[in-house]
Amino acid sequence: MITTAWTAVNLTLAFVLELVAVGALAYWGVRTGRGRVAKVLLGGGVALAAMVLWGMFAAPQSSFSIPVAAVATKVVVFGGAAAGLWQLGHRTAAIAFPVLVVANLAVIHVGHLSM
Repeated sequence: MITTAWTAVNLTLAFVLELVAVGALAYWGVRTGRGRVAKVLLGGGVALAAMVLWGMFAAPQSSFSIPVAAVATKVVVFGGAAAGLWQLGHRTAAIAFPVLVVANLAVIHVGHLSM
């Protein structure tokens, strides 16, 4: 019972962290772009690119099963989100976010948790 709950909590947290990363990337794009069109294109484009990469390489049911590409995608998406938060002045979130991501990924990997 505890193992099932532990797995569900950690896998749900992993999904929420993925959504937060996409949201942070979109937020960075909107805040960084100059002009309404640039804000929409940059915010939407970066978020869309992250989602496509994630679906292709890092998702549990990804199109390609390439472990190196999965790790690289996670580093780019989560790292990019943290870097964007840092650049926008959200220093605490920029530090806490990757720490939480690494802790969650470690629990999933060490505990052999899967969907």
